[in-house]
Amino acid sequence: MKKELTHRSHELKALGWNQEDLTRYEELWDYSQRWGLINLEREDRQFLKKAEKLLPKIQNKKISVKKTIEEKSYYLWLNFYLDEINIFSNSNLPKNKYGVWTLLIEEEIKLLKELQPVMGLPDNLKAKNLFENRKELINKAFSEFEAKNNDKVFNFDEVLNNSEKDVNKNWKSITEKDPEANKTFPIIDFANIEKLRSAIKEDLSLYMKDNYPSLKKDL
Repeated sequence: MKKELTHRSHELKALGWNQEDLTRYEELWDYSQRWGLINLEREDRQFLKKAEKLLPKIQNKKISVKKTIEEKSYYLWLNFYLDEINIFSNSNLPKNKYGVWTLLIEEEIKLLKELQPVMGLPDNLKAKNLFENRKELINKAFSEFEAKNNDKVFNFDEVLNNSEKDVNKNWKSITEKDPEANKTFPIIDFANIEKLRSAIKEDLSLYMKDNYPSLKKDL
């Protein structure tokens, strides 16, 4: 039980105690804190005990600080890859071209902020399967949105393994070590960005809502 740091006459007042009893309680409480309960008269000790029985116990409470979605490991992992891909793209993409991987990660990050899944272990286990969605969306970018492969490719495994940043030791490649992923880096024209962005959002949003336990609504 947590030790009281001050008297609780305001709580007794809310229980209907009159001012005379409240004043007596405060004086006796102060005295007991300074000199000890045993030095009070028996009647006064009983009076204080009566007050204590009416007051709810003060329990130690552990303060739980809930992490924001931006502080979750999964979000940080996505953001790590987005930063690294943007650095690569700034130097290695032709003008008026945009990386499909940039769109994939940007849209997933936006959905995390919008939908606010918990992203604890149950959600993270389901999120592992998103690499399949990404592969399908990349194929769609080639077949429906005129994506082409960039001359220089981005090595997803190396950028994580060789990073000088403080990365989580449990993080894995976003491509799930797919050997083909490091051989292509699809890019599209600016004119097709919004259409592909919309297709990505629809696909990822549907998957997250259908599969992440924290987003499922009880029927």
